[in-house]
Amino acid sequence: MEHEGEKVELSRGLSLVHLMMMGMGMMIGAGVFVATGIAIGFAGPGGILVAFALNGLIAFFSAMSFAELASALPTAGGAYTYIDEAFKGIVGFISGWMNWFALTVAGSLYAITFATYTVFLIEDTPWFINLGLESELVIKLLALAIALVFIVINYIGVSETGNIENLITLGQMGTLAFIGLFSIYYIVIHPEKLSHFSNFVPNGWEKVLMAMGFTYVGFEGYEVIAHAGEEAFEPKETVPKAILYSVAAVTATYLLFAFAAIVGAEPGGMSVSEWFAMHGPVGMGEAISDLMPYGGLLITLAAIFSSTSALNATIYSSTRVLFAISRDGRLPRIFSRIHRVRRVPHYALFASSLIVLTVALIFPIEDVAASADIVFLLIFLLVNAAVIKIRNERGDELNYGFLMPYFPYIPLLAIVFQAILSLWVFHVSPTAWAITLLWIVAGLVIYRGYEGAKVEAEKPESEVVFEEAGEEARYRIMVAVSNQKNAEILTKYAGKIAERINGELLIVSVVTVPEQTPLEEARQFADEAVQTIRLAKSYAPSGVKTEGIVYYAHSVYRGILSAVRDQKADLLILGWEGRSRWSKYVLGSNLDKIVENAPCNVLVIKPGDTEKLEKIGSILFPTRGGKQGAASAELVSILADVYGTRVTVLSVNVENEPEEKLRERLKPVVEKIKGAELKIVDGDPVQAILQECRVHDLVVMGATREPLFRRLIFGEVPERVASRCPRTVMLVKINRGIRARINRLLGRRVE
Repeated sequence: MEHEGEKVELSRGLSLVHLMMMGMGMMIGAGVFVATGIAIGFAGPGGILVAFALNGLIAFFSAMSFAELASALPTAGGAYTYIDEAFKGIVGFISGWMNWFALTVAGSLYAITFATYTVFLIEDTPWFINLGLESELVIKLLALAIALVFIVINYIGVSETGNIENLITLGQMGTLAFIGLFSIYYIVIHPEKLSHFSNFVPNGWEKVLMAMGFTYVGFEGYEVIAHAGEEAFEPKETVPKAILYSVAAVTATYLLFAFAAIVGAEPGGMSVSEWFAMHGPVGMGEAISDLMPYGGLLITLAAIFSSTSALNATIYSSTRVLFAISRDGRLPRIFSRIHRVRRVPHYALFASSLIVLTVALIFPIEDVAASADIVFLLIFLLVNAAVIKIRNERGDELNYGFLMPYFPYIPLLAIVFQAILSLWVFHVSPTAWAITLLWIVAGLVIYRGYEGAKVEAEKPESEVVFEEAGEEARYRIMVAVSNQKNAEILTKYAGKIAERINGELLIVSVVTVPEQTPLEEARQFADEAVQTIRLAKSYAPSGVKTEGIVYYAHSVYRGILSAVRDQKADLLILGWEGRSRWSKYVLGSNLDKIVENAPCNVLVIKPGDTEKLEKIGSILFPTRGGKQGAASAELVSILADVYGTRVTVLSVNVENEPEEKLRERLKPVVEKIKGAELKIVDGDPVQAILQECRVHDLVVMGATREPLFRRLIFGEVPERVASRCPRTVMLVKINRGIRARINRLLGRRVE
């Protein structure tokens, strides 16, 4: 669906830090909390450290392949897209089919991890003992319950969880790093604990290979960074960096954490490996409990938060992969349908959820972990093969932001190691290999049924660069409209300003879909936004260059900030409904974040009870002076010229300053507005301004920039006045760069 005459953009709202949080949040899950203890049981204390170090190296090799492909093909889709781009046909389909299965099985593993550690936390409490229930039964029921919770969350389409997810990831990394660093302190006090490493690899080096294959699930997850290529700032640079940095950080954290568990264990008369084999999935929890006070509680909470975060991410990712395969015509089209209200691929979500619940209910945790390991190893093997094929066949035509060194030896080494590890997992769980083979066979049968049915997915427009038409760059005024109700008011004010200063007008509307839905699918919900933009453009002055742009985003906040950055806007105009929460007119609860973070000047307009756009008889400009006041005065001067009206500069003398001193401070402000009258009054500033505004048609107020800790954007007085004033109010925030941000963070007032 094309929207003729209006540009379409995908929002780019993810920084390097955001991308790293995504990757590390996915990697730190069941692999470290469950699989590590089991692996120590057969590989020994030294074996697990060697396994983690080598796995980190292999993951780093594969990460370079992902980084290279992501820099050359920065589109949503990840492994499935890269393999399909290289091999097409049946290999491309099977990679997507396996990727979908791997993500759903990983989701089952995370649900079981949550349940296992929850039971570990409560199983010794009197009330749990009195229930008389088998721990295994409770684990299964809890796994199903937590999976259902996140299935519902994904169906509802909750998308504003980015900051929470980042905090959880930082908490995970911080907790594991703290435990690891504490173990170093502990070993200084108790050097005898180093004897736990005396039998370094008790069961032979082949067990180390088993441990590598079995714990590899802990190193998958960074590939989700590549899925976000279309939403990242400068993806050719940030995506490769985020992939490589996240793998390095997680590998170091795993090594520290495994070391802590080994020195913390109290095996008694057993060997360390026998002790971990006895405790199985909760061996890590038991070891950390022995290592430090409240260690059991700390590691249990970390495991619970990690598993739930990863469970949510895998349900989301598996849904998107199935959606993509269906959209390509390789599976029934029903899985690419999007719910008209929730805007999520609900049939794909249902199918993914069914596998998550079934696997969590039927299979033991060892088999679930091993199945995920096998499939991820095979997928990464194919990605490494894909990077070789694409570089050799298309290297000259692609624009790479990152090229791995020592090509093709690094991906070849990764292919060899991943093939060996996937085969070696058979020794851990033959059942897992049987399940994997059955799934691949089922995929081949399905592919035969849909062979040749692939339909190329319609791609969204690539990034559009603003064209200058040959003249000098003009001042760019961006108007964010969300509905036809506010389109006229905002555009007419913006148009008057643009006409007066010979500027350009950009009309922007954001179409949002939940995180679970690929951005390009927002196009099917964009008709209303396009109509709103066209209506807004009809209110723009005929002599002003005006352009309409639709942005697809996962939140209005991201979309607007992407538009401001992409289009290099000088002034952003937003609407406010005038209630205590920013809502409906443009941005809902996101408005505070947009005003605070926009890298340009911002004008928020609250229309009055009787809006008179064509006839404004007088303007009231309350100000305390200062740089913000002087900068805001320039806008007041423009409005006064446009409407040919008088201006009253109002100052409330709240500190009983001498009038001459006050007039001197306000002189730079008054001089910027031709013919302005200065009026000084005493009393409460809010009440004084509200009393005066009744005899004016328009009120313009600059930000006083209260400290961040006050949770105010413009300041207490402007926000209270704007909320209660019956006239049209304009709130102006002048962009003052990084210094203003630092001052605000430190709680300093900026005038």
